[in-house]
Amino acid sequence: MNINLQLNLNIDGNRCSCGGDFKVYRETEIPQLAYQWIQQIKKDTGYRTTLIEKVIWNNEKDITEEVNKLAKASIPFDDLPF
Repeated sequence: MNINLQLNLNIDGNRCSCGGDFKVYRETEIPQLAYQWIQQIKKDTGYRTTLIEKVIWNNEKDITEEVNKLAKASIPFDDLPF
């Protein structure tokens, strides 16, 4: 299925709105796809502080919370003694 994904991000205080069309096979893949796209944007902008404000697909379904959960789960806890 083809979807339209819209991102609203805040990168170091600058608001950014991005959109694109993607092909996915299952609805459950969409949050992971959005997260990977956000990671690519962070890489392109030099890993500046990036806040996810809104993630919508097909102009109706808000998946911001699911993408934020993925972002928080991917940050490992660092408890090094040095």
